[in-house]
Amino acid sequence: MIRKFRLILTLFLLLPLKSQALTEQNKQQLYLGCYQNSKQYLGADKAKSYCQCTVDKLSEKFSDAELNAVFKQKPEDIYKDTEFASKFCEKNI
Repeated sequence: MIRKFRLILTLFLLLPLKSQALTEQNKQQLYLGCYQNSKQYLGADKAKSYCQCTVDKLSEKFSDAELNAVFKQKPEDIYKDTEFASKFCEKNI
């Protein structure tokens, strides 16, 4: 049992750790942009929930550098790369 635990721990430590989280500054910018655009359609309370959810989902998947690369694409490609978050959050607000 201890051998298995050591093996799992060793493998975990050897795996490259990639930070997927966005910085707080980028999360805030995303949230504000989302909220400004969404509150007129969803109302203030739902827009808060929707935007927080969307920012959280994007932060789980992208680092700052990756998200910057996404937002340098054509609008239709940005939509494709980020629609998973908006679809998930639409269902959960």
